[in-house]
Amino acid sequence: MTAVLTSAPAGAVAPGVPSTRPDSRWFDVHPKLGISLIDHLWNRLDGAYPGKWRKDFPSQQSIDNWAESWVEAFEDEFVTPADVVEGLKECRRRFAWPPSVSEFIQACKPYMDPVMAYHEAVEGLQARGKGELGVWSHPAIFWATTGLSRDLMEQTHGQVKDRWAAALKRQLGRGAWEPIPPARLQLPPPERGAKAKEHAEQFMRDIGAEGVGQAPDGGDSRAWARRILARAERGDKWITLAVIHDAQEALGLRDRSTTYF
Repeated sequence: MTAVLTSAPAGAVAPGVPSTRPDSRWFDVHPKLGISLIDHLWNRLDGAYPGKWRKDFPSQQSIDNWAESWVEAFEDEFVTPADVVEGLKECRRRFAWPPSVSEFIQACKPYMDPVMAYHEAVEGLQARGKGELGVWSHPAIFWATTGLSRDLMEQTHGQVKDRWAAALKRQLGRGAWEPIPPARLQLPPPERGAKAKEHAEQFMRDIGAEGVGQAPDGGDSRAWARRILARAERGDKWITLAVIHDAQEALGLRDRSTTYF
């Protein structure tokens, strides 16, 4: 493996100069490569764009600045070495000229592009409306749709793009996601009579709200639904989407005819 042709490794700091580079594994020497991962990436980009990449780095300081800036961005956006492998492949398809750090991260994680993710979300919601799982390149896209499913299906991209971008950014920042659940088909018309009562009582037992329907005079028979939504608002991961939707319906906040999950 050809090392970076500089007097010091990328991101190295001259003696006596305070270091401003982030504390990151990207600067650690890889045992198999013999150089750091950020040095290795510099070499790969130099090889992918011969004569174009290197000309932007006239000095060791410019290489150090590049390394620190890109590693900082990688840490902020949770970019992994596996992401970079995909990013290098995508760069060959997308860019005839060397990419900026934002372009490279988008190549590593195309699902981070709100516009691309928006179209995937709409198609995924349409599939789930048919009882299918949907195709999701990243679970963050699915979970970002959970609070915006109706708007995504009923409004234009221009109307929902800012809220969608914010929801996607929040989800991507979580760093860990629950598995995508199977789709729920729209339910048949509600049952009536003793069977309906039996199912309702079983549901209340399942969510730990048994007996709330027998509130005393002046009581709130929908307090269970308010408690469910309050727990969901606090980020309680044990509350499932199905229970949240049922609570919303009980409070008149959700129309079952437009349920996509």
